[in-house]
Amino acid sequence: MTKPFKDFLYLDSDFVSDLYGQIFQEEIIEKSSNFNVEKFDRYEVLFENVSFNYKDGPTILKNISFKITNKENVTFTGRTGAGKSTLFKLILGLLEPKEGRIMIGNIDVKHIPNSEKRKIFGYVEQSFHFVKGTIKDQITLGDDNISNEDVEKVVKFVGLHDYVINLENGYDTTVEKNLFSQGQSQLLSIARAMVANPPIMLLDEITANLDSETEEHIIKVLKEAGSERTLLSISHRLSAILKCDRVITIEKIG
Repeated sequence: MTKPFKDFLYLDSDFVSDLYGQIFQEEIIEKSSNFNVEKFDRYEVLFENVSFNYKDGPTILKNISFKITNKENVTFTGRTGAGKSTLFKLILGLLEPKEGRIMIGNIDVKHIPNSEKRKIFGYVEQSFHFVKGTIKDQITLGDDNISNEDVEKVVKFVGLHDYVINLENGYDTTVEKNLFSQGQSQLLSIARAMVANPPIMLLDEITANLDSETEEHIIKVLKEAGSERTLLSISHRLSAILKCDRVITIEKIG
């Protein structure tokens, strides 16, 4: 049984608007759902004439349409403020379009319960949102369906296992400021995103502000992680390095 979200006080206020922050809010996890991810006939991403603006604000995305096929590697580019991160939040169902619809396979994203999203989406942002708790808690966020073996598997995959087990309390080490470098924090973010083995990964400018050696390691991890998944990324540099199948440019309105 998942622990109440209140047990995981977040260290970063942005976490509450993050995919995982919304999934683990107490009022969400206590709500039962008959939804089953097996309802999906495929994991394509479809935008049909989608428009969006924030409350009382100007239109950010207007009449956007595209289709991303299963296991396709796609990078979104565009000027700052064009709406690329907003587009990701629409895919995740954190925002609702003002017009049009967004489909994941045969299901409208607005019908996917938050409690099921972690099984479908892995979301990696530029900054990792820590919660108060242990290293294990950073990965599981209190979800008891995720085993110790699951945690160790993804932490080994991203290359942090040796560092963690050499800490006095290993995976039970309480996370404090400066325990992880910026690059290590980004690897933790990838581990958190991967632990539920989602078929769709979203990467939002995740190699920004990293040194070249750390970036090289993260790129290697992402290449392996994305080999059997639909991979969506926001980054000019990442599109070239990851050899994406397609680039979609989001034009800034106005």
